[in-house]
Amino acid sequence: MKSFSTYLEYKEKMPISQWIASLFEVYQIEDDIDLTKQRIAKDRLQIYQYPKDHSVVVQMKQRLEFIYNEEDGCLCIHNDGSQEGYRYIDAGIEKGLWKDDILPITNQALKICDENYQMVNQWLSSSHRLPIVYINYLQIVDPDYLAHQLRGIAHVLYEDNSEIHELLQKHCQMVPQYGKLAIYYLNNDYKIYRFSKKESQDLLQQRVLHNLASFLKQRQYGERYDFHCLQKKYLEDLRLQANDYEKEMIFQLDQQMKKLEDEKERYVQLIEKLENEVMLLQMQNDQIEEELSSQYQYALLAKGELKEFYQSEQKDVLLDMLEDDVKKKNTGDLDIEILGDILKQNPKEGTREEYLDHISKQLLDGGSIYKLKNWGIDVKGEKNKHPVVIFFDDSRYQSTVSSTPSDVNACRQIYRQFRKYFF
Repeated sequence: MKSFSTYLEYKEKMPISQWIASLFEVYQIEDDIDLTKQRIAKDRLQIYQYPKDHSVVVQMKQRLEFIYNEEDGCLCIHNDGSQEGYRYIDAGIEKGLWKDDILPITNQALKICDENYQMVNQWLSSSHRLPIVYINYLQIVDPDYLAHQLRGIAHVLYEDNSEIHELLQKHCQMVPQYGKLAIYYLNNDYKIYRFSKKESQDLLQQRVLHNLASFLKQRQYGERYDFHCLQKKYLEDLRLQANDYEKEMIFQLDQQMKKLEDEKERYVQLIEKLENEVMLLQMQNDQIEEELSSQYQYALLAKGELKEFYQSEQKDVLLDMLEDDVKKKNTGDLDIEILGDILKQNPKEGTREEYLDHISKQLLDGGSIYKLKNWGIDVKGEKNKHPVVIFFDDSRYQSTVSSTPSDVNACRQIYRQFRKYFF
C-alpha cells in the first residue's frame, strides 16, 4: 500500500482478539466475525491472520491498513491521508493507550519554556520513533494545526517568545541558527524550511506535511509489519507444509503398500494352504463317493475263508452252479427269475475258464501230467503205479489217474476228471 506509515507501541499488550474488538468499537463495526479463520472478508473489510507470527492485518475500505503484533504489543498504521486513519489514533490518545516516545504521543503542540528548554537538545538528538517538527518563535505556521494533522505521526515543538529562542540558540546545538521551521528526522538529520516566493502560510504547511508523508512512505518496520512480507512468508510456509505433507503422504502410502504386500503374501500362502486342503478334501470326497458307490454294489454273499487257487474262484464256482440250475430249471419260476437277474448283474471274471484252457492245452500238447505243476497240479507216488494227483496240496482236491495217458482221448478224460474234482 503506497501510503505513509506510523508505528505506535501500546502501554499494555493485548491479545489479537481484544485488539480487533477495540478497533471494531472505534469504527462501529459489528463484532460477529469468526476469528478462527485465517482470512475473513466482510463487506469492504478484509482480515488476515498469521498465528505463527502473532500478527493480524486489517484492511478497511478507506485504503487504511492496520498491522498489529501481539508479541511486541505494537501497531503499524498505513494511511493514505484520510482522516479516518486518525480516528483510532485519537481514541488511543484519549484513553492513554500509547506508550510515550521521548515525547508523549499527543494531538497538541508542545510549548518550549523555561522548565523544559534544557531538555530540547536531548529530545532533538535522541533516538525516537517519530519525526519532530520544530517551529521558532515567529510561528510562520500554526503549531496547533500541524499538531492536529500530525498526531501519531510526528511531534510538534514550538517557541513562544524571542527570549526562549535566544536561550536555545545559545545552549542547544541542534536548534537551527537560521530559518523559521525544521523537521528532525529519525537519522539525526534535519531540514530547514523558509517561505518560498509567493508562498503562503497554508502552502508552507502543506509542503511540510507532504515532505513528512514522503519520508514516512519509505519507513520499514520488518516483516511483522509488512502485509506483503507476511503474505509471502505465509505462502512459503504453506509450500513447506505442502512439501512436508507430500513427503508424509508418500511415506504413509509406502507403509500402506508394504502392509498390503505383506497381506498379499499372507493371503497367497493362505490360498495355497486352502488349495492343498481342497485337493485333500477332493481326494477324501472321491474316496467317500467310491465307498458310497460300492455300498450300492454290495456282495450278495460273503466270501468264504478258504484259499482261492485262482482269482475269483469262489465267485465263478457259484455262478456256474447258478447258471446250471437256471438251465436245468431245478427251481421254481420265481427263483429262476431272481437267479437270472443275479447272473445278469454279476458277469464271470473268466479266470476259471482261462485257467482250465491252460491245463487242457498243456495235456493235449505234451500228454504228461508232470508238466502241470506250475498250475497247482502236483503228482504224488511212483511212476510205475497209478499216481495220485493233488490240487495245490489240498487233500480235498485229489484224484488217481494213469501215469502216462495213451492218446488224446485219455488226456481229455484226465482233463474232464480234473474239471470235475478240482473245479
